[in-house]
Amino acid sequence: MGSKTIVSLLFHVIIVSITLTGAEVCYNTGNFTVNSTYAKNRDLVLRSLAANVTANGGFYNTTIGLGNDTVYGLVFCMASASAEICSSCVNSAIQTLMAACPNQKEAISWGGNPVPCIVRYANRYFFGSLELSPPQAGYNTGILDPSFRKFDQIWSGLGDTVIRASTSSSRLKPEAETADLTSTQKIYVFMQCTPDVSPSNCRECLQKCVNDYKGCCYGYQGGYARNPNCFFRWDLYPYYNLFPQVTSPSPSSSSPPSPPFVISSPPPTNPTIRIGKENTASRTVIFTIVPTAIFLALVILILTIFCFRKPKQEVKSKWKENVRGPRFCRENGNGRGVGSVLAESESNSRKRREGQTVWSLRVAGLREKEQPHGKG
Repeated sequence: MGSKTIVSLLFHVIIVSITLTGAEVCYNTGNFTVNSTYAKNRDLVLRSLAANVTANGGFYNTTIGLGNDTVYGLVFCMASASAEICSSCVNSAIQTLMAACPNQKEAISWGGNPVPCIVRYANRYFFGSLELSPPQAGYNTGILDPSFRKFDQIWSGLGDTVIRASTSSSRLKPEAETADLTSTQKIYVFMQCTPDVSPSNCRECLQKCVNDYKGCCYGYQGGYARNPNCFFRWDLYPYYNLFPQVTSPSPSSSSPPSPPFVISSPPPTNPTIRIGKENTASRTVIFTIVPTAIFLALVILILTIFCFRKPKQEVKSKWKENVRGPRFCRENGNGRGVGSVLAESESNSRKRREGQTVWSLRVAGLREKEQPHGKG
C-alpha cells in the first residue's frame, strides 16, 4: 500500500471517528452509579420523553423521583418536524446521549439530521429558565464573496426581522423568513425558542445565537447556532421544509437535505461543561480533540515529512488549514478552493447536488456572570 493511500485512509478514519460525536454535552455537576435510584429514574424520564413528545405537539417535560433522586426531563422538536421525524430524532438523541453521558446527572443533546431536536435531563429544576450555555455553532465551509458589500446589511436586517416576529406576542412562534440577496439568490433564516421561556427571554436567547454565530463563523455560506433554549439557522437554500412558498433558484423540485456535520475539533467522548462562578462575562471557545485523532494526526505528520518530501508543485493536498483556527476545509477535485459562493451562484446554482456541502462544528463554552446555569 502506497504512502499516499495510507495518509488518505488515516484522514478518512479521523473524519469517521469525529462525526460520531459533538451533538451531546455532559455536565460535570455530578455522577450517579449504575443501578442506583437516580439511574432508574433517568431511564424512566427518557422513555417518557420519547413516548409523549409527538402527542404533545413536539414539546414535553416531566419529573420523576423524590429528593436527590429527582430527575427533570425536557424534549423539543423543531416546528417543521413531522411526528415521524420528531420521534426518530428524539429516540436517536436519547440513545447517543446515554452512550456519551452514561453516568452524568445532567446532559443535553441537539439530535441530528434531517431536523434537529432537543433532549435534556438534569437533577435540578430548569423548566422555564433561560439558559444560554452551553452554546454550539456550526458553519458551512463555502466562503462568501467579500466584495459583496450589501450582504452584511441584508443579513443583519433579516435576522432582526425574524427575532421581532418570533417574539412579537406572548405566544412564541417559530419564524422562517427570506430576503433577496441577488436577482436569483435568497437568504433563508429560521429561528425558534422552546415554548417554556418568556418573549423577552426568547429575544435575548435568539440574539445570543446570532452573536455566537457571528463571533465564530461569520463569512461562511450558511450555518447555525443553538443553546438549550433556542435555535438559529441561515443558508442560501431552503431547508427543514420551512419555506414552501419560496421557489429555490435550483431547478430541483426538492430542497437539498441538511448537510452532514464534519467536526474537525470535536468534544471528547464524554465532553463536560465546567460551570463556575467566576466574575467574568467573557466567552471562551473551547477546542478539544479526541485522543485517537491526536495519535493519528501525529502519524500523518510523520508520514508527510518522510514520504512526501517532493517539490511543492508535485504535491497538492486536498486539505487546507483554515486561517481562523485548527479546522480543515476540503477543496474540490481540481485543487481549487471552495471559492466565492455568491460570485458563482448564478452560474452554478443549477449544478448544486445533494451532499456537496461540508460542515464543521465549533463548541463554545460560556461562563456566565454570577449565574452559571442561566436566568429564571
